Amino acid sequence: MRDHPSLSTLRSEGWIVKKFFIKVCILFVLPVVGIGIIIFIPLPENSYDLSIIDKHCILANTKSPKIVLAGGSNLAFGIDSSAIQNSLHIPTVNTGVHAGFGLGRMLDDISRFLHTGDMLLIIPEYGHFTSASNGESVAYELIFDARQYRLLFSSYYGLPSGLSQYLSMKYNILTQTVIQPIKQINTQNENPLVYSRYGFNEYGDYVKHLAVENQPFVSYENAGIINTAYLKKFFRLVDNFSKRRITVMLSYPSYEEQSFRNSAALIQELDMLFRAKENLLVISTPESYCYPAEYFYDTPYHLNREGRAMRTDQLIRDLQESGLLSQSP
Repeated sequence: MRDHPSLSTLRSEGWIVKKFFIKVCILFVLPVVGIGIIIFIPLPENSYDLSIIDKHCILANTKSPKIVLAGGSNLAFGIDSSAIQNSLHIPTVNTGVHAGFGLGRMLDDISRFLHTGDMLLIIPEYGHFTSASNGESVAYELIFDARQYRLLFSSYYGLPSGLSQYLSMKYNILTQTVIQPIKQINTQNENPLVYSRYGFNEYGDYVKHLAVENQPFVSYENAGIINTAYLKKFFRLVDNFSKRRITVMLSYPSYEEQSFRNSAALIQELDMLFRAKENLLVISTPESYCYPAEYFYDTPYHLNREGRAMRTDQLIRDLQESGLLSQSP
C-alpha cells in the first residue's frame, strides 16, 4: 500500500513550481517587455529617417500620373525634382531617404501610393544587390518609429540586420532624455553637418547640404558579388508593378569614380541583367553617372550642389530620350 503525499509536501512542490515560473518570467518575459519599451521610445522629431513620414504625405497629395523616384540617399542628396517637374511637365516626387531601408522594403512602402499610369523610376544603390537588400538597422526606424509595422518582413525581403545596433541607439536616446529634454537634443541637429528631417523640400529632395563645403570621405571598395536571390525578388516586385500598369524604369546612382572603378565588374553585370528584363525599362548607362570626387559632398553617393545639377540635367535627358513620357496617359 503506497503512502499518499502529505499536505505539506504538496505545498512545497507547489511553491517549487511557482518559483520556476517566476524565474521564467524574470529570464524571458521581463527582457521582452524591456525591449518593447526601448523600441517605442520616440526618436527626436527632426530625425533624418522620419522624413519618410513627410514623403508619404507628399505622395498621398500628388495626383497621377506622376513620376516617383525610388532609391536610397543617392536620390535624397543628388536630385533636383523641381527641375525634372518643370522640364517634363509632370508631377515628380523623390522618395529617397536611406539605402539601409532595403530596396524591397522601400518599394513595398511606396506601393500603395502608386496608381495606373504612374511612372516609377528606380535608382538603387549597388549594394542593394549584394548585401543590403534586406535592410540594416535604420530599417527598424521605418518599421517601428514611422509605424510601418507591415514592413518587418515579406516574401520580397527578410528581417533587417542590425537589431542590436537599433536597440543600442534607442537606449542612448533614453539615457539622454533623463539628462536633458528632447527639445535640447533637437537643437543639436542645428549643426548643418547633421542630417535632419527638416532638410528636405516639398518635392522630397534633401537641400540642407547645398550651401555646405564638401566633407572628407573615402572611396568604397568592391561592393561584392550579386546575390541572385535578391535580384529575383527585385524582379518579382517589378512584375507586380507592371501588372498594375505602372511603368517601371531604372536608372543608375551617382557614384564617385574611384568607387565606380572598384566595382566595375559588378556594375557591368548588373546592367546586363537589368537590360535582359523585358518589363524593366533601363533608360541610362552606369557610366553616365560616374563623376569625379570634387562633385560629391560627404560620401561616394552624395552629390554637392554642382554634382546635383549635372546629374539632374543628365537624368532629364535620359527621360526625354526614352520616349516613355509621350506614351503616358
